[in-house]
Amino acid sequence: MKASISKIRLFKSCRRAYELRYVEGLAPVEVSDALETGRSYHEKIESLYRDGSFDESDLSKASAMAKAYEKYIYPKFEVEAVEEPFEFRICPEHTIVGRVDGVSDGRVLVEHKTTSSDLDGYEFDLEWDEQIPCYMLAYGIRTMIYTVVKKPTIRQKKGESDEEFYQRMVEWYDTDTYSKIRYFTVLRTADELMQFRIELVRMCDEMERAEASGMLYRNPAYCHHWNTLCEYAQICNNYDPNETYINFERREPNGH
Repeated sequence: MKASISKIRLFKSCRRAYELRYVEGLAPVEVSDALETGRSYHEKIESLYRDGSFDESDLSKASAMAKAYEKYIYPKFEVEAVEEPFEFRICPEHTIVGRVDGVSDGRVLVEHKTTSSDLDGYEFDLEWDEQIPCYMLAYGIRTMIYTVVKKPTIRQKKGESDEEFYQRMVEWYDTDTYSKIRYFTVLRTADELMQFRIELVRMCDEMERAEASGMLYRNPAYCHHWNTLCEYAQICNNYDPNETYINFERREPNGH
């Protein structure tokens, strides 16, 4: 099996959603505003490292976030490689694929995240993030820098121009900065990575067995995750493989 952390996470969250995405090959046409902001932010950070600048003409939240990154994190360390795809075999039967945001000095991995949550709580969650040991295994590196920027919580005022609002979002990071943008250095021991590799193999085994047996059941607790209705809710109960759904597009089944 070829798997990614996104694929594994969805399987652990809801096997029915996993079935619709990775077995039936259905992907939502539209993405949420939060996801779109995250994607745009990543593109701007990638441009910052590749070209030394990024396009902020859209006056968006993502641009304001990238501006804060440029000011408060960008000077802290060098990044030689950005958006690097990887593929590594964890056992003869299974391969893990993915893409790392950056590599610093050839010895440290770099990942960029955005959040609407408290950054102190985010730091706690890093202890359980499967992405960290997975990427470390792929590169044979046991150190990762995790950068996190909080999305602006202020709103545009009545009569305020887009340019004025954008400047206010940029300046928002100058007050109580540590609660809004920071980076963490995360370490893992060789034993921890070895144990995680065993868990990865077992999870891929379980995913294969579930697909083969049809044990791809629903998890109702996932229907409203992160206070958002599951993107597959509208077709979860009455999905017909012979029907065309305008809100979804067909992709390669068992993609990543």
